[in-house]
Amino acid sequence: MPSHDSILARAALGTASAFGKAYRCCARHRYELAPGAASAGLTGLSWLHHYTGVSLAEHGVYGAATAAAAVLAAGGLKHKHKSLAAGGAGAAAVLADTWIGAGLGPSVPSLIATALTTGGAYIPYMRWLTRSRHDQLSLQVKAAKAGVTAEGLGTSTLAPGLTGATREETALMQALVAMLSVPAVDVTALEYTRFGWRAVVVLPAGRDTAPQKVIARRDQLAANLGLPGKLRLAKGERDNELVACLYESDPLASTLAWPGPSTTTCTEPAALGMDAFGQPVLISLLYNHVLIGGASDNGKSSLQSVLIAHTAACEDAEALLIDLKPGAVELGPWRDCARAFAETPAEALALLRYVWAEVERRGQYLADLGRKLGRPVKKWVPGEHGPAWFVFIDELAELMRQVPSAAKLIESLLQVARFVGITLVCATQSPSNRVFGGNTDGRQQYQVRIGLGAKESTTANLIFGPGAYGDGWCLDELEGPGYFLRWDRNHPVPVVARAFYMTDEEIGAAVHRYAPENGDSGAREHQEAGVEPEGDPTPPVPPTPPSGGPGGGVPVPRPVLRVVPTFPDGSEIADERHAALWQAIEKAGAEGITVDDLVSLDLPMFAARSSVNGPLGQWRRKGWVEEAGKRGRAMAFRTAPRRSERIGQSAEPVRVGGAATAP
Repeated sequence: MPSHDSILARAALGTASAFGKAYRCCARHRYELAPGAASAGLTGLSWLHHYTGVSLAEHGVYGAATAAAAVLAAGGLKHKHKSLAAGGAGAAAVLADTWIGAGLGPSVPSLIATALTTGGAYIPYMRWLTRSRHDQLSLQVKAAKAGVTAEGLGTSTLAPGLTGATREETALMQALVAMLSVPAVDVTALEYTRFGWRAVVVLPAGRDTAPQKVIARRDQLAANLGLPGKLRLAKGERDNELVACLYESDPLASTLAWPGPSTTTCTEPAALGMDAFGQPVLISLLYNHVLIGGASDNGKSSLQSVLIAHTAACEDAEALLIDLKPGAVELGPWRDCARAFAETPAEALALLRYVWAEVERRGQYLADLGRKLGRPVKKWVPGEHGPAWFVFIDELAELMRQVPSAAKLIESLLQVARFVGITLVCATQSPSNRVFGGNTDGRQQYQVRIGLGAKESTTANLIFGPGAYGDGWCLDELEGPGYFLRWDRNHPVPVVARAFYMTDEEIGAAVHRYAPENGDSGAREHQEAGVEPEGDPTPPVPPTPPSGGPGGGVPVPRPVLRVVPTFPDGSEIADERHAALWQAIEKAGAEGITVDDLVSLDLPMFAARSSVNGPLGQWRRKGWVEEAGKRGRAMAFRTAPRRSERIGQSAEPVRVGGAATAP
């Protein structure tokens, strides 16, 4: 037979369990009875303790606990800490009531203590109860307006909100309620990845509940969520959808090593990097002009290197490079892989004119081919008609400043070059309409836009279009070099990604592997070609392959680009008569030449002093021509030093497309 103490212990545990169930039931369904149920339960347990007998040591424990709670309340009052004072006072009252019940048992003093404790608990509780009921009623009204069904409302009155099928879904929806004071309509998809989880939330209609507004308050939502990991938000495919991703491990935290070329044909996309979901970022270069923008030192040139390596590895594609930075430090290492390379304003203008001539030649070829086949041929197919060309321009804004006449050429190429398999890949820090000469906004012609980190929010609007920053294209929130956002027709939603990084050794190895071979030495070098002394060279016509199209995989000689005469500001000397006068002044050197001597040269249209003084005066006002001193009684004139000469650059021969030319 069990002992008396064992029977009392089981009875005490059963009574405590019953009181606990009653309290939970009251708190869940009739929460206004919660304080009374708690007080009655404690009093009942104290009476049970009285019947089992209370030792002197147990009275000491009751007294010490009550005194400690009182000291806590006094400390809260002293330091004006309301929460500490209220908690200490409440604990002291409850412990005193329990001590009295354990000491006196069922008696009038015990009932009085219980009544006082219960009444004191209801004073602050009624204030919270009123506020909680108001918030819950407001939540239900807003949920009804938002189209949320009653089944989606949570039943926990202590934390009113929404409940989902999983812990993450519940936390996300309750975090949105805490921030917006209105529940979400639904969570349409929640999937787990190897980095965390991803959910698509349908937000209710309203000015303050738009996805852009939620994205702007990402830090607050992350704090409300209370889950470990890194939260990323993006606008969904629909206007009221929000994509929330929580990463327990960030796939973009470390530098992504370049895995090497993934294809040998430009008809397949180029692998540029990895996005925040751990998926590869693929860019279709063929027939899609690419704009790369962002602040300096954020990885534009490194990103271009990955695309150039893709082009070099493709058997049906060729790269043409323009880099006007001093020394061509960004694209210069790739010159041996390029069909043509330009590093001065004159070379850049010549290369663009060469590309435009190729556009005209290819267009005529497609027209002739269509007449021969009896059906129209509207697009250049790499491999069938010849190689595709990809023109890489580093710092487009600098090219426009140094060569203003290049604006119209680039504008025309952007509009009509795609159908003949010629694509422009332009990188710049200032992608505004001024970069394109101010005539039209050339950004509309870029089917692929890549934005890297920027310090100002307006940069996103310059790259992706007006209002892009409000739609979540926040370049100022990217975390460092290599991080980017990508837009094209198939990816209209901003998703953070990071580009592969090519080391200098990997660039050198790629150049050595893909540069054209020299049959004499076996080294991968360009074929050398002479420069025609006069006249523009005729664009080379590739040999006709068996398929009937130019190129067709047969090696084509590299172009010979003649330097175009330009003024010191980089603009082309379009008038041949002015070019002859300018070259005569340049030929005179530092000693200069007088007006009479220029007239004596019998240049076309400059047989009189008045005809020479016109253009000469304009050039002097612009600072292109300066006085060289008097020769007898007449003043001699010479050309002013160009910028490259002022900063000490040598005037050695330069190399364009593998051919040495004069500067």
